[in-house]
Amino acid sequence: MTERMYELNMRNTPWQLFRFGFVYLNAIPTGFLISPLLWNSAYLGWAAILGGYVMSLIFLWFMVKLALWDPQKPWIDFGSKLVSKWIHIPVVALVFFWSINYIGMDIESFTLFFDTNYMRESPQWFVLLIVGLVVMITARWGMETMIYMSDGLFLVIVIAIVSMNLFFFKEAHFDMMIALVRHHNYESAVKDALFCLSFFAEWLVFLFLAPYIQFDRKSFRNLAASGILVTIGIFLQWASALLNFGPYLGREMQYPLVELMRAASGFLGNSDPLIIGLWSSSMFFHSAFLIHVSVRCLAKLLHLKQMDGPLIAIIGGTAIVIAYQYSQNPILFLQDFNSFGMAIFFILMEFIPIFYWIVSLFRKRKPKHKQKPKANHKSA
Repeated sequence: MTERMYELNMRNTPWQLFRFGFVYLNAIPTGFLISPLLWNSAYLGWAAILGGYVMSLIFLWFMVKLALWDPQKPWIDFGSKLVSKWIHIPVVALVFFWSINYIGMDIESFTLFFDTNYMRESPQWFVLLIVGLVVMITARWGMETMIYMSDGLFLVIVIAIVSMNLFFFKEAHFDMMIALVRHHNYESAVKDALFCLSFFAEWLVFLFLAPYIQFDRKSFRNLAASGILVTIGIFLQWASALLNFGPYLGREMQYPLVELMRAASGFLGNSDPLIIGLWSSSMFFHSAFLIHVSVRCLAKLLHLKQMDGPLIAIIGGTAIVIAYQYSQNPILFLQDFNSFGMAIFFILMEFIPIFYWIVSLFRKRKPKHKQKPKANHKSA
């Protein structure tokens, strides 16, 4: 009854999907996309960012079309009606293993960031454990709380990005902007566009929002708008790093935005704990939602109900172990995380909604039976 009441309430807030999408999609590119763009595309990073976003809209269109096949049910439940359970169950298992490994990569990436910049003397296993526990606690709050959290985080993150870049551009060397159109290394830009696509096109996980947020015909517009906002934010951060450090010095920095904050004077030079705190919140939000995806998949595979608490503990603990395995060789982990092969794998996962949508063209929806109004019987 509670979920049903919440579902009806969410129908009255169409832009809630927009705010949720922005907070989720903004987390990973902000922290880990700028440096690879400076290393590969350099001055043509703007083309890679724009190309990645435009291509992501294709995958978004198919995801929304699949979600609209039966708006009353989540994809994980009605998918077996489209492709049969013998195909649907292995696909759900694939999504489960992808999402739980993604959580482990999130935790290790976040741990490397803190271990490199703020907690160099702390044992890495201790930081991994703390980050993993925070992610598990965030997931335990439930999807309803996370959706309402995104409303507050959205506004604060947007204000922080705008304010931060206003300070960054004060010291920028705008004479380098002519190189943005004179450089013609389009081969690297095309490759980086696919790399950006793997960051922007995380649309598959939004199929797990039902029944908390019900998809409608405006869902494509709302999620596309959140993608535009993320694209603008990444473009501003890439441009500020490029115009302050240049492509050669910037590519040598693992986290150029942190170096920009440290080099700044005045308020921004002392505000990096606030900015990092906001980004950390979005990272925890990102990983917690992936835990929700993993829980839904595992519950489907094992036919479990009302087991969210134990499953969150199992999945969170497994993700911490995976992150610990990644931490044994951080250099190899960063190479794999930023590799073109990993980007292609993430893109291939986004073909799952396309496959289901193609099959849905040959399936007919069940007709909806309207309830006849009951006759009013007047007492004699």
